[in-house]
Order: sequence, then structure tokens, then C-alpha cells
Amino acid sequence: MGVSGTSIFANDIALDVRGDYRELIEDGVDDAEATRKIIDKYREWFDDPESGTAALVGFAVTQSKIGRLDPSIRDRAIAVIDQCGDLDVWARDSPKDLGKRKAALEQARAQLTGPQPARKRLKPPPRIVCDLVAGDVLAFDLPGGPALVRVVYVESDRYGESPTVEELEFDGPTVPPAEIIQQIPARIEDFREFVSEYRPNARFTVMLDDKNAGWKEAGFRKVANIPARAGDEVLGDSGSGIFWSGLAMLYRRGDRMHRQSN
Repeated sequence: MGVSGTSIFANDIALDVRGDYRELIEDGVDDAEATRKIIDKYREWFDDPESGTAALVGFAVTQSKIGRLDPSIRDRAIAVIDQCGDLDVWARDSPKDLGKRKAALEQARAQLTGPQPARKRLKPPPRIVCDLVAGDVLAFDLPGGPALVRVVYVESDRYGESPTVEELEFDGPTVPPAEIIQQIPARIEDFREFVSEYRPNARFTVMLDDKNAGWKEAGFRKVANIPARAGDEVLGDSGSGIFWSGLAMLYRRGDRMHRQSN
């Protein structure tokens, strides 16, 4: 496990438990059900002599801070602290920090046994939707003719949608019909250099910038939606990421995205 300090959450196990539990609460899962899900998921950590302190105390403190401390989790965490928790591990691996770790556990115990805060509602993070689906083709107009990019797939999670696209090998003056676009391959000048075991395609992910500007704001327009192609299911490593505004800047400058990905 990764440990960066003596505090309760300077530990990857405690951070994972905290993050997963808070996500459940943010998504509206009932308190008891959220507790059960975490216990089931991390049972091996909770029962392990070395990781149990980080997991149980981290879980109990997380619940306490949002006013949802489960009595059974509280009692298990206090029992672990009273049995000296993981202090033997610190004494063995980092004796100079033993006093700080002991103080962190004592502070956690005080939090768990003292007055509890009011129950807090956690809101889920804002979800960013890209308004694109697989097969969409976007054009970016340039003096010599539009650049075309095809949406290969859209990854969706609780934070939003991230489209992965590939530039098409097109150099015409105007956007062709969809049946012609379907036949245009991805633009790769040096296939052997660009594609490898770790990057099996010429794709890249495009994101909103810090001003929440997406493809429309950057000057792209949707011109077609074409059927899936063989190989679309091979997601692999998308290679690199860029903001829509950054991609527009590259096109205006006369560059191609795949040159930036090497």
C-alpha cells in the first residue's frame, strides 16, 4: 500500500475507502446499504492485521465527518485503535514517525467518541456531457478546406463524457457526403512509428478547457454520422489528450494532431 505520511488519509487504502464511500453517498445510496457495500468490497483489508487500521479508522472517520457514523464501524475502529492499531508496523518500518502516527490515531479516536456533526448531504460532482455519439464526424473549416475528425467512441462515467476521435485523411475543399466520408481512412503518415503495442491506433481524447469550452465553442461543426468501422472496438491507449480549443489552434496553425502525439 502507498503511504505518504502519518495522518489517517496519507494512505492509499484509507483514501480508496473514503472515495468509494463518498461516491455512494453522493449518488443517493442509503446509509446502511453504502456501509454494507464498502464492507463487502474491502472485507479483506478490514480483516488484515496490517491494513485493517487504515481501512477501518479511515472508514469510521469518513462517516463521522459527514454525520453518518455507523455504531458498528465506530466500535470496530475504536477497538483497533485501543489495541495499538498499526503502531507495530510504524515501529518496525519508520520508528522516527511512530509518535506522529500515535497522535493521529488518538485524534481519530477523539473524533469518533466525541459529539458527532449533523448529517450532511453530499452532492454528486457536476457531469459534463459532450453532446456527441460514436460515428459523429466533425468539421473544422480552414482556408484550404475543412479538417475532419471522427468520433470513435464516447467514454462515460460519473464525471461526464470524454470523446475519443481520430482525424480523417481528407484534403478536399468542401465536406463530402456521408457515404464518401465513410470510406476515408484515419490520417497516419508513419504507421510504424505511430502505432505500437501500447498505442494500437491513431486516436486521441478531446476535452473541455478550463473555460468549459467544447467542440462547438472551438469552431467545430457536426456534418455527419457514419457507421462503425472494424477496429473501433479496440480501444487501447488513446495516445494523448487535448482541449477542443487547443485542437482548433493546431489546425489554424497548419499542424495535424497526430504529429503532436508522437
